[in-house]
Amino acid sequence: MHSDIYELEAWTRAWYEEAIRMNFIQPPFTPDCARMDQLRYYFRAGFSPVEAVQACFGTKH
Repeated sequence: MHSDIYELEAWTRAWYEEAIRMNFIQPPFTPDCARMDQLRYYFRAGFSPVEAVQACFGTKH
């Protein structure tokens, strides 16, 4: 269980850095509870941090 927490933390950090790099957010950025739930879902579904950034902020069709 603890390793999952560390993996999620590292993944979320990578997501944050990627979202900044792609100019979707500017630091400091604090996600709300709904966004955190969304990120946990993406992590569990196997999204990469880049895919999760695109799913969170990309244009919806």
